[in-house]
Amino acid sequence: VVIVLTAKIVPQVFRECGDKGVDKIVLISGGFRELSGDRKNTLTEEINEIAMKYGIRFIGPNCLGVFNNWFEKTNNNSAFNIAIWEHLKKGNFSIASQSGTLSSHIWYDPENLDLGLSKSLSVGNEANIDIVDCLEYYKDDEETEVIGLYIEELKRGKKFLELAREITPKKPIIAIYVGGSQGGNRALQSHTGSLAGDSKIYNAVFKETGVIKTDYVQEFLDIALIISNKILPKGKKIGILTNSGGPGAMIANNAEKHGLIVPEFSESLQEELKTILPSTAGFNNPIDCTFDMNLPYFYITLPKILMKSGEVDAIFQYGVVGFQDVMNDYLQNEIIAKWAEFENLSEEQIDKLAEKLLKPTMKNSREYSVPIFYVNPMSFTSPWSKRLRRNGALLFKLWDRPVNALAKVCQYIEYKQKQE
Repeated sequence: VVIVLTAKIVPQVFRECGDKGVDKIVLISGGFRELSGDRKNTLTEEINEIAMKYGIRFIGPNCLGVFNNWFEKTNNNSAFNIAIWEHLKKGNFSIASQSGTLSSHIWYDPENLDLGLSKSLSVGNEANIDIVDCLEYYKDDEETEVIGLYIEELKRGKKFLELAREITPKKPIIAIYVGGSQGGNRALQSHTGSLAGDSKIYNAVFKETGVIKTDYVQEFLDIALIISNKILPKGKKIGILTNSGGPGAMIANNAEKHGLIVPEFSESLQEELKTILPSTAGFNNPIDCTFDMNLPYFYITLPKILMKSGEVDAIFQYGVVGFQDVMNDYLQNEIIAKWAEFENLSEEQIDKLAEKLLKPTMKNSREYSVPIFYVNPMSFTSPWSKRLRRNGALLFKLWDRPVNALAKVCQYIEYKQKQE
């Protein structure tokens, strides 16, 4: 049963549900613990007593409900969550959140739609089912392989510690904790009535249990996307492949600031690169192809050489431009005659060509366990961006986001290795 009624009549509805044998309720209604005054505690205590009497488990109040992206018995995958678009990509990432908005509105951005969602649980004020219950559920859920948490307070800290220690060696947990600042604590008090704790304590708990902590929603999603892809680096060494020196330098600088390693390539690897790249290119790490636009080399040959060398654990590739744009430019200016044969290609034929450029590298990435991050300055809804995403590429706007997210993923991998 889903209840969306004024708070004062909720206790009576609970009794009626109990009399009818209902034992599961989604309580959307607000006006309980998040409001001031004595009545807030009276109402919460009353519905808890009724729930205990009838053996009812309920989620809420003041929540946006639950969402199961793998449930296909009806057209609407939610028990009740009108804020989530029901046609999201299915995946292995599940969220439990003390903010209904965070658990739902983040999926409105097309940049986030590459991250496949499994389930979303909005717990609200946690009068009955809390975020620790959700964590325990996700622990054994076969459709959940990566867990995301938005936390304002933990009522059962010891149980959280116990579960997190058990879960993180098998399933990564990514957490946003909002609290510790005066402004944040005031906002939480009016939002769900939570009393947040010292952020230093939460940070220590997360570090001890291997929980990946972030303060930013976009980074939260970027980390989840990288891990959900299931191709994780074996170490911190990254290779940088660009067609412009500036982005390569900024990727390298940011990577080292965040604890990643940008190794100097061996002489043998540099000699191999010299047989392929023009004399104007930079052969060390980062590799600067300048404006050489031999796309098969850029998309297939160079990434494979780096993966096969064993000298890098991940690759960042900047300068991914629209094949159609490049092709048209060549044709218009008649720079390279060999491209003329593609002048009359249809959109479908260009799609097939894009697939030929991307699929071999995706296969090599899995084979060598070296993830590749494509950085694309164009819109995520541009034709070429869509082609990249359609072929399984991990696509990001600009270079700081994947670098920052990968650094935290590597910290988690180190923690996991120590537990083995």
